[in-house]
Amino acid sequence: RERKLIIGSMVDAKDVNAGGNVFVMKSRALTGLFTRIRDRETKPREYVHYSKRLMRILAEEAFTYLPTSQTTVMTPTHVPYTGHLSIIDTNPDKVCAVSIVRAGDSLLESLRECAPAVRVGKMWIQRDESSKEKNAIHSCTKLPKGIDDMDVILCDPMLATGGSSIEALRTLVEEYGVKQERIVFANVISCPEGLNAVGKAFPRVKIVTAWVDEGLNEEKFILPGLGDYGDRFFNTV
Repeated sequence: RERKLIIGSMVDAKDVNAGGNVFVMKSRALTGLFTRIRDRETKPREYVHYSKRLMRILAEEAFTYLPTSQTTVMTPTHVPYTGHLSIIDTNPDKVCAVSIVRAGDSLLESLRECAPAVRVGKMWIQRDESSKEKNAIHSCTKLPKGIDDMDVILCDPMLATGGSSIEALRTLVEEYGVKQERIVFANVISCPEGLNAVGKAFPRVKIVTAWVDEGLNEEKFILPGLGDYGDRFFNTV
């Protein structure tokens, strides 16, 4: 059965029981970009183009939840201006972007286009599609030394059940000593089930999402969703 998506519709984050650390982007640009990448007729080349436009907006939004410092600069009119700069700009060695392979690599690309000096980590975590609950299978982790003293941006475009995200966060917090307060989890599309699960497991992690969809179907796929993000971005459908 075809499902209809009302333009601009989104689940209100206030209705999500995930604590106070869920932040939903507010941008008039999102509706048009999501319309493009949700469309099943969108070709791979176009899908990459529009999703990268969207993810660069998301990357810049995620940066705003990192530590900042007050900075005064001199303008060309010889008038000083006092503003703030993110640690991603002033000390990128102290920030690590961690991608949940494979779909997370797409968001990582856009993040590094905005901040090319950021450190990078990788986690190979996949859903077990043969299991009823789509359990996470963690195969490998590669993170830079000293990550316990860095701010971390966790990259994964889709937050469905939360299984892979929770496993990634558990690894960062319990095995590598990263403080929850220093983690920003950036994703393109989330749903109440995933937000609730991650928020309950790691209540002090900041979740920055571009959109909150209706929920999951029986197969644990996000609806209305956009299909498999990694398959469509890397053209392996």
